[in-house]
Amino acid sequence: MSRYYFAYGADLDASQMERRCPGAQARGKAFLPGHTLAFTHPNPTVGGGSADIVADDHGRGVWGYVYEMTVGDWMRLDEAEGSAYRRVKLTAWEGGVEDCPIEVQAYRVINPSGPHLPARGYLDKVIRGAQMRGLPAVWVTWLRGVSAK
Repeated sequence: MSRYYFAYGADLDASQMERRCPGAQARGKAFLPGHTLAFTHPNPTVGGGSADIVADDHGRGVWGYVYEMTVGDWMRLDEAEGSAYRRVKLTAWEGGVEDCPIEVQAYRVINPSGPHLPARGYLDKVIRGAQMRGLPAVWVTWLRGVSAK
């Protein structure tokens, strides 16, 4: 499996990643084609739906951020994501450039039951992380348009 993690939700937040995965090294933004960002898992901890990437050939794609992970980081992140998510291997475009593929792993909800509206605080954290990581303005604007509780 790849040593690279594609973060697209709350793990865009640098302070959260530093707490969860202290050995992870920030690599840069990336684009995941053929997927849609959705909120498919009810998460009582955050009071709304948690982010998920759903395969969708007609989707707009998903912007995220890539981290280079240590084995210990993967173990901590697997524990943090819990039993609701599983790691999957995907190909993203590093820097959003189509001719720069990178093999990554990301977490996908095992049994989606949504859509569920994300909690406002959770969505705001995703938006702040996207801005902090320099994701495209059009993506940040799209995130701001997502309805929340």
